[in-house]
Amino acid sequence: MLLPLTVPSVLDRVIQQAIAQVLTPIFDPGFSDYSYGFRPGRSAHDAVYQAREYIKAGCRWVVDMDLEKFLEPSP
Repeated sequence: MLLPLTVPSVLDRVIQQAIAQVLTPIFDPGFSDYSYGFRPGRSAHDAVYQAREYIKAGCRWVVDMDLEKFLEPSP
């Protein structure tokens, strides 16, 4: 059963932030240096800047992967 999406309450956001503050220092160091999504101190603009640097260095491929699409159930 799918539950409808709702606007998170203040309590929900406080709990999410508390969990993130504990788990981020544990798991973030294990992530790839090439990962920019939802990382502290990194943004989509940083990813685009880095892609431009790779192009200047001669690379011709940029891969944008989204795990959300990978985890969607197939029809």
